[in-house]
This record gives sequence, C-alpha cells and structure tokens, in this order.
Amino acid sequence: MGGSAKPRRPKAAPAALRYRESGGKPRRKRGEALFGCLSFLAVAGVTVLLALIDMLWGDEVWQWAGRNWPGGPYAFAVCLGIAAPALLTLAVWSADGAGPTSWKTRPGRAAARTALALAAATALVPFLSLAFNAVDNGKGKHRTGNPSWVFSHYPWLWALGIASTLAGAVGVAWMLVVLHRRSEAARA
Repeated sequence: MGGSAKPRRPKAAPAALRYRESGGKPRRKRGEALFGCLSFLAVAGVTVLLALIDMLWGDEVWQWAGRNWPGGPYAFAVCLGIAAPALLTLAVWSADGAGPTSWKTRPGRAAARTALALAAATALVPFLSLAFNAVDNGKGKHRTGNPSWVFSHYPWLWALGIASTLAGAVGVAWMLVVLHRRSEAARA
C-alpha cells in the first residue's frame, strides 16, 4: 500500500505560479514604478506652481477684481466659488470616460476627453492659488510677513468663497441628479 498519508491533499502549484526568488514577493512591473515616480513629480510640480502663482500673480488679480469687477472682489469670489465645483466635476467626468477600454475602442474620443480633463484640472490650479491667497493672514508657523492684499482689505472674503463653493457643489449635485433621472426615464 503506497501513497501519501493524506490522499486528498492538493498538488503543489506548477513552477510558473510560484513566487520568484526575490524574498517571497512577486516582482513589480516597471510601468508601476514609473507611474509612481511621475505621480510624485506631478504633485510636487503642482505644489511649486501654486506657490509661484501665489507669489507672482495672486495679489494683482484680487486688486484687478477690486477695481474692475462689477461687484468687486466679493462678486469675483462668488464666481470663482461657483466655477470650482463645475470644473472639478468636468475634470472627473472627462477622466472617467477616458479609461483603458475607451482607448482601444475609440481613441479619438478618449484623447479628447483626456485633453478636456487636463484642461479642467489645469484651470483649477489658479483657483486654488487665489483661494489660498484670500486666506493668507501673514501669520504662519515660521512667517512674520504682512498679510495678503485681499486679506487686509477684505478679511471675510474667504467665508463668502467657501459659501459660494458649497452652493456651487450643491448646484452641481442637483444638476447631476436631474440628468441621471432624465437618462433613466429615457431608457425605460
């Protein structure tokens, strides 16, 4: 009588399915590491860009809005607050439609949606810079500078910006619900 003491034991996995000799972990693909590096560089680049835009451009835009905008910086902050959720929604919607399946089936449409997502995300960068400039009171952890022009002349502008951003987000959410209901009614 030969054989194993446990006859119902499963066979070992074939050699192609076993881990390599690299510490018991499967090797990462080269593309994943490259994507991680590029993602880090993109985040670092956006951070530097925000700081540069704030230093070189922030106060001048608020001063221009104070002189030339019909409602002054308050109306400008309301328009920015309403536009930001719409741009964010446009960027997410466009990026969602440019997935790997779209690139195989419709490369032209996927390229257009990717370009639209990048344009909408790029348009959000100056908005964030202006929002940070409106909150700059000059008191930081290691700063002893003066507050920004907009904070010294319009100290509660940030509150109006946040309120209009929330109102814009509610408006975008309401619009998405209405569009979803219409598409479901059309399918039925």
